[in-house]
Amino acid sequence: MKMYALIGKLVTRSGNRDKLVSILSEAAKEVGGIAGCEAYRVHVSLDEPDTVFVYEVWKSEETHQASLTIPEVKAYIDQARPILENVERIATLELRS
Repeated sequence: MKMYALIGKLVTRSGNRDKLVSILSEAAKEVGGIAGCEAYRVHVSLDEPDTVFVYEVWKSEETHQASLTIPEVKAYIDQARPILENVERIATLELRS
């Protein structure tokens, strides 16, 4: 089975980037312990002050989708939703090495 990765771009309402980073950093601790998650990294944009990127690697697309149904993960999503202006999937990748 080929590994599945994605890059997401999250744009916050003005001035909320650090709050989102805090939420996602807590989520990373939870998600990192989920079977099938190989990496969950939170990055801030150096070019766009209210933008955060998330890089995730999973054993499969199915394990990623299953993670979105976990109550704790859903709670982090609900926490972040009010401060988000836009969410975009930048790339879906198949890890080769």
